[in-house]
Amino acid sequence: MKLEIWLGIVLSAILAFGVAIFYEQPVHWFLFIIILFIGLFINTVILILKMQDDNT
Repeated sequence: MKLEIWLGIVLSAILAFGVAIFYEQPVHWFLFIIILFIGLFINTVILILKMQDDNT
């Protein structure tokens, strides 16, 4: 996995926390980890679908 993908996922998690803090919503450390795992899962699904398209 490329470094840009990791940076994008982490940056989006930080941005989500920034928006939540701006609107005075409760944030917890485990939500940050969940956001990271969801981002990695979505990226993995995209990579799998791209590999299937390349084989056909």
